[in-house]
Amino acid sequence: MSKSESRDERTAGMRQAASHAVVAEALRQRIALGGFGPGDKLPTERELSAVFGVGRNTVRQAVRELAEEGLVTTTLGRSGGTRVARPGGERSRAAITATIQASLRDYMEYRLAIEPYAARLAAERGAGAARRNLVAMLDTEVADLGEYHRADTGFHLGIASAGGNEVLAEAVTRARAEMFVGGNALWLGSDWSRVYPTERDFGAAFREEHEAIALAVLSGDGAAAEARMRDHLLDSHRQFLALLDQFAGND
Repeated sequence: MSKSESRDERTAGMRQAASHAVVAEALRQRIALGGFGPGDKLPTERELSAVFGVGRNTVRQAVRELAEEGLVTTTLGRSGGTRVARPGGERSRAAITATIQASLRDYMEYRLAIEPYAARLAAERGAGAARRNLVAMLDTEVADLGEYHRADTGFHLGIASAGGNEVLAEAVTRARAEMFVGGNALWLGSDWSRVYPTERDFGAAFREEHEAIALAVLSGDGAAAEARMRDHLLDSHRQFLALLDQFAGND
């Protein structure tokens, strides 16, 4: 078996780890935090599949689990869909938010340990085509949060891949997969005006947040690429904490 085949199998395994139980727990936390209130309609199966990177059957199983718990109800017909029946969970929003903040801290610290160095490697020994492709990504059209997440993931994995270290690239992939499979449910429908002014669009934000990294990599400046990636991750952590603040109020 080649290295690429082995890597593909491990990547597939990480995607399969996003089981219906993981999706159900992420949605359960989102409901408990008030992100989806009583009577609110959940996103469609297609939308949730895209957010979590899983098949519709996985989403269907997760929603069925929530329905059995009495957290959601599903109706058929043109105006039907899955709606939140009542707030879920006995723990307070503040307690749940604190747990998520601790997990977020752990993941961001891990990413800070590996991704800046991955950016340095991409700058110092990445192929020219790979480095130019990172700059081309800056012009990706990003219309909404889902497209931002896909573009952001593509950029970060492109950085990790360009450095030529397969072990490091897999570590970056795993960290993002584990961090966002639950986190996406929190950011879905969040008030992003806490992070971006209402007149800003996600496309402009994506370019501005990644441009300095891409240009440093393109120029072959490893020290600058490493520093710019570290700055970006610290800014991202602050953004996530700002989004979490909207859930931290009392029940």
